[in-house]
Amino acid sequence: MTLKDTSQPDIVAARIVAVSGRTVKVVTEDGQTLRIPLSKTYRQDKTMLASLKDIWHAGIWIPVNRQLKRLFHYDWLTGPAPVPARANN
Repeated sequence: MTLKDTSQPDIVAARIVAVSGRTVKVVTEDGQTLRIPLSKTYRQDKTMLASLKDIWHAGIWIPVNRQLKRLFHYDWLTGPAPVPARANN
């Protein structure tokens, strides 16, 4: 998969090649290997770990920030959900 139209060169398509207890190893579309450390939240959430393993086994490409070495909570088609403003009462 090649991400052609992006204004942010640090966001690339990557495929998971290994999942361990603390890191996810990915290969980007240009062949670069990255180790992405998992946050404490990811490590403690069994559902998130199971989802990462399912994505790995299915060979699905996911967005990764190459510079920050982070996974996204959303995919290519949807943006981050807006956070509603709190009304001051």
